[in-house]
Amino acid sequence: MTNIAFGIFLLLANGLVQYSWFVDPNNGVAIDFKSKRSYVITTILLTLFTIYLLVTGIASTFY
Repeated sequence: MTNIAFGIFLLLANGLVQYSWFVDPNNGVAIDFKSKRSYVITTILLTLFTIYLLVTGIASTFY
């Protein structure tokens, strides 16, 4: 259950990063990214870790 909670939290954090990059790039969290490459790498790693936590949390719930 802890993995599911962390996965949901990271899903919200990922949504915040995406929102600030696309909607509010001047005042959001995305202003800290120095280049598009760092944004893409951060997004990929955050998404992979989120998927891992959600999958392991769901799997441990049923098995």
